[in-house]
Amino acid sequence: MSSSRPPKLEAWQAIVAEPKGIFNWPSWSEGPIYREGRKHAAEAGRLPLFSDLALRSEMIVTVSDSSDIAMEDVRIRIVVWRNRPMEDVTATFEIHDSVRWVCVSRVDFAPPAPHTNRHWRQYHLPPEINGSHIHTCEDNVRIGVDAFVPVGNLPNARALDTEPQSFREICAAIGMHFNISGLDDLPAPDWNGSLRYDR
Repeated sequence: MSSSRPPKLEAWQAIVAEPKGIFNWPSWSEGPIYREGRKHAAEAGRLPLFSDLALRSEMIVTVSDSSDIAMEDVRIRIVVWRNRPMEDVTATFEIHDSVRWVCVSRVDFAPPAPHTNRHWRQYHLPPEINGSHIHTCEDNVRIGVDAFVPVGNLPNARALDTEPQSFREICAAIGMHFNISGLDDLPAPDWNGSLRYDR
């Protein structure tokens, strides 16, 4: 690696690479429901707004180091759509950086649209990926700090070797790519009460 990179990028890459485990037993939480009143919407000259965040569930996983000590500034976030089993599932590896959580690696499972690698020629990546893919810290550190800003976060990605066929396989892939043991035992989300997707 280039010595001109900011030290925090090197540190983030090392954190992702080191062996880790689950510190707590997480559970799923549901997004908030937001419904705008008709009067407020009419005053603004529009139809009432309704937030679809209530259709999402997320799980925050606290991570431990190899000595089973909680890494308080590291977490995994898994987000699913409750009405779309096994579609558009996202797992992010997040590190707290002074004032905000920074996504330093992300896995997108069965996304609704292809991912376009803007820098594909420069970094020898496929120009477009159809299907599940990972935005590794390693691939994006090569761009520099601009790859880790909230807008346009982690532009470089690679396809996963195989498409997961169950939530357990999704968790196993997350564990493998983020170097975290025990993720394949996480509880499956409640995808409209269906149990057929958890194994």
